[in-house]
Amino acid sequence: MQDSGAKTAPAVYTDVTRENIQALFSDISKQISQASFIAIDSEFTGLALSEASLEFGFNTAEWNTRATDMRDMYKAMSSVAKTHALVSLGLSTFVPTGDNAYHVYNFNLLLQEQNTHLVNPASISFLAQNGFDLGKQALQGIRYFSGPNPMPLESRSADINIEGELVRKVLFAMIQAKKPLVVHNGLFDLAYLYQSFFGPLPDSYESFVFDLTGMFPAGVFDTKFIAEKLIPGTASYLAYLYHKSERDQRVRREQGNEALAVKLTKILLYEKSDAETKRKIQPKKKQDKTKLDPKRVEEVEKKQYKPYCEHFAAFGHCMFNDRCRRSHDINFILDCQEKEANESSTEPEAKDAGSDVRQNGKRKRVDEENAHPSKILKALNINPKKVPVSQKSEPTSLETTKLDDNSNNNTTAYHTAAYDAFMTGFIFASLRIQHGEALDMLKNRIYRMGRGAEPLLIQASAYASASTTYHQTMKLIDEISNQESVIESTEPPAD
Repeated sequence: MQDSGAKTAPAVYTDVTRENIQALFSDISKQISQASFIAIDSEFTGLALSEASLEFGFNTAEWNTRATDMRDMYKAMSSVAKTHALVSLGLSTFVPTGDNAYHVYNFNLLLQEQNTHLVNPASISFLAQNGFDLGKQALQGIRYFSGPNPMPLESRSADINIEGELVRKVLFAMIQAKKPLVVHNGLFDLAYLYQSFFGPLPDSYESFVFDLTGMFPAGVFDTKFIAEKLIPGTASYLAYLYHKSERDQRVRREQGNEALAVKLTKILLYEKSDAETKRKIQPKKKQDKTKLDPKRVEEVEKKQYKPYCEHFAAFGHCMFNDRCRRSHDINFILDCQEKEANESSTEPEAKDAGSDVRQNGKRKRVDEENAHPSKILKALNINPKKVPVSQKSEPTSLETTKLDDNSNNNTTAYHTAAYDAFMTGFIFASLRIQHGEALDMLKNRIYRMGRGAEPLLIQASAYASASTTYHQTMKLIDEISNQESVIESTEPPAD
């Protein structure tokens, strides 16, 4: 069972590449069909179009993915998804084994789109900095053609055609299973998933939404939107919610209440090649500190009176990155926030400019003008020497995912779509235990960046209809399903 304590549980997942997708496909389909719900996350080569070459002739004014009007936003998002590419798809299936108990199967599908596409420098830098192996993607990524209509382009290579057909059938299996789909801030994930494996995105967002209602009739749940509605005032980025959910379930278990029990299961160990095993991940180069204005650092730090980085705690990122002198460790942040919550629940707030904390039952004064992390830590009874600072402790969930100790893999992996999918599913399962049917009232509401209070509603409108893509692809799915049923019925029974 997963340890839901302060330490992050190991992430166990199966790498799916062009070399093993044929061997793994039946197992992936089986786990999808048996799942109570499915969580996904994806990595792609762009969230927006920026600094495009004039040679392309793009009207960048139409590529505003944060537009207020949903129609304008969809048009921009569709343009990005059609011109960029998926490079990784994380799939996490939560198969029930009892009340609030699951076996979880995590798959990390490494992808390589065969259509010529755009790559945003910022997106590819983020992936590389977080351990995404671009060389491995080029050599082992599952090859596919984006925007099939209804069948994809065919390559002269039979292997490429088989790979593309199988990865597309993974989405088909999800549609046939009719299980709830869980995402986190997942609007772009849905758009890329549709464009890559279902068909060309519709011209209107009304048709896109109509299609999604048919593809996922059990509903789509966005944990970022749900968290902001059910847990207002707390941070809603993925890593924070995951660690908070772990703690919540631990407390419930200790109090004798029903709690989440998760067993991570691995279908097949991915064996690294000799070259890959010997390859060492290069440490990040130290940034040139002279590029930061010391006055700016001092100005920002004077506004923070806590031992952890308040901006990172709220948003999951910090302008100073590893040069920030306050902790970015999420578990430490949660420790401090729990202490702060206990203090605020037992003592009235100070009315003047100074900060008060408790020590041995007494209030102790910390002057904000001279506030320093070590002073606040001592007032909170925390040993400053044990505080994880950002230079020594990277964000726990986003960059350092430990694998199963019994695997033959390298013991340390980095930011993967599979691990993010697992965290998304874990958060959803935790929220379902705590809030029950309240989650059903929030399904089919997808978080919109910059418009958190105005989600995209996935519901069929009386004034819209399904797209041509939807009709063609759903017909294809039915034909494939019927063919498979015929094959199964004609196979001799197993001895």
